[in-house]
Amino acid sequence: MEKRAYKRWCPACQQSMQKRGKTASGTQRWLCIKCSKSHSLGHEKQKQGRLLDRFVTWLLGKQSRVELKGSDRTWRAQTSWCWDIIPKPEITGEVYEIILIDGIRVGSMVCLIARAPQAVINWHWVVYESSRNWEELLIKISPPTVILCDGQKGILLAIARCWPETRIQRCIFHVWQNIRTKLTLHPQTEAGAELLRLAKDLLRGIKTKELADQWIEQLKAWEQSYSDLIKARTYAINPNPSQRKWWYTHRGLRSAYRQLDKLLKDNQLFTYLEPDLTTELIPRTTNYVEGGINSQLRTKLKLHRGLNQTHQQRLVEWYLYTRTKDQKPPRNCL
Repeated sequence: MEKRAYKRWCPACQQSMQKRGKTASGTQRWLCIKCSKSHSLGHEKQKQGRLLDRFVTWLLGKQSRVELKGSDRTWRAQTSWCWDIIPKPEITGEVYEIILIDGIRVGSMVCLIARAPQAVINWHWVVYESSRNWEELLIKISPPTVILCDGQKGILLAIARCWPETRIQRCIFHVWQNIRTKLTLHPQTEAGAELLRLAKDLLRGIKTKELADQWIEQLKAWEQSYSDLIKARTYAINPNPSQRKWWYTHRGLRSAYRQLDKLLKDNQLFTYLEPDLTTELIPRTTNYVEGGINSQLRTKLKLHRGLNQTHQQRLVEWYLYTRTKDQKPPRNCL
C-alpha cells in the first residue's frame, strides 16, 4: 500500500506547502509556493488553527450546539480558548471614496462600525455614543470624499474635527423617520399634511438634479405660504417667574421644517446627486450597515441567544472580520 504524502497548509492562502530546510533550532521549515511565505508551525499549532476555523464556522452559522457532532460538553471544553482570540481589522491606510458609519447596541456595549460599500473597514467598542468615541474610530481611517451617516450630533461633531473637508450625505431614511415622528402620519393641519407629502417624495427617491431643484422650490413655496403659522406663539396666562412665558404653537411642524431647511443649507441632503464627487455611486441611505450588517448580526445573536456579554462581542467581531477586504482565514489570528 502506497504511503500517503503528508502535507502542511499555508495559514495565509490555504495552499499546500513544501519542506524547505530547517530553522536554527532544528524545527522543520515549510515554504508556500503560491505566496512565497515560509512557516515553521508545529503540528499542535496547525491543529489549533483547524479547530479555530471550525469554531468560527459554527459561531457564524445556524447550527446549534445540540446539532454538532459529538458531545456538547466536549465541544465546549475543546473550544473554550477560542473565545479569547480577538480578531482585529487590518488598517492599511487605503483611501476610500465613500464610507458609511453607524452603531449597533450589543448588550451593555455599543459597536461603532465604519465600512465602505464593498467591505468593513474598522470597528470600535464603547459604552455609549459620543463625539470623542466616534473620533477614536474615525482617526484611524484616511478621510474619504463622502461620508454617509444618520446625523447623530456626536457623529457630526467627530466628522467636523477629524475630516473637515469630507462631504456629508445624511441618510434619507433617518431623515424621514425624524420628520414622521414630528408630524405623525396623520397631521391635523393642512401645512403638516403638505410637509409630510414632501418628506414622502424625498423618501421615495429623487433621482436627478432637476427633480431635486423642483423639490427645493416646493419647500420654499411651503415656507412662504405658512411662514406665519410656524412663527405663531402661545403665551402663558399668569406664569410663575420660573416658567416660560411663551412657546411656538406648532412646535412639531416648525421643528420638521427647520430640520429640512438646515439640511439644505448645510448641503447634506442631495450630495448623492453630485456625480463629479466620486467614481462610485453614492448611496442615499445607510442600508449597507443597517441592512447588510446590523440586521444580520441581530439574527446571529438571536440564534446564539444566551451568550454572555464577552461572547456576544466576540461573535460580532468575527462577523465583521469576515466582512473585511481580503480577509484571511480565522487561523491567521492565532
